[in-house]
Amino acid sequence: MINLENKEICIVALGASFSEYVLSRINSIRYDEVWGINSIGAIFHVDRTFMMDPASRFLDDIKAGSQTGVAQEFLLETKNKGPIYSCCLDERVPEIVEYPLEDVINAVKVAYFNNTVSYAIAYAIYAKVKKIHLFGIDFSYKE
Repeated sequence: MINLENKEICIVALGASFSEYVLSRINSIRYDEVWGINSIGAIFHVDRTFMMDPASRFLDDIKAGSQTGVAQEFLLETKNKGPIYSCCLDERVPEIVEYPLEDVINAVKVAYFNNTVSYAIAYAIYAKVKKIHLFGIDFSYKE
């Protein structure tokens, strides 16, 4: 694991408040790392991504609805995307690494994560980051 101890990171997801991340950057606020949730890395540069659904969900089907296209773009076309933490490897996306679930559970003493954002936050705690900024985690599905 890369040393993230005492770093200030932000996690950016696809919800409406991702625009606050844009405003923070416009106002020259800097973060040691930017972590993306799912395919936000096709829109913004991210240092690492958390995509806990298998890549096959996006590459082999249209189960992600309108996000399928941008997810495919991110997984197959976007350059400089850093590691993508996921539940399983996929040979089509060499940047995918398996999420260190057992290590994270042992570190945070919690074994239930109900969405990808919670996996990213747990990883940040495991990595002993100093501060976590959250943007765009206010997403929901209308259907």
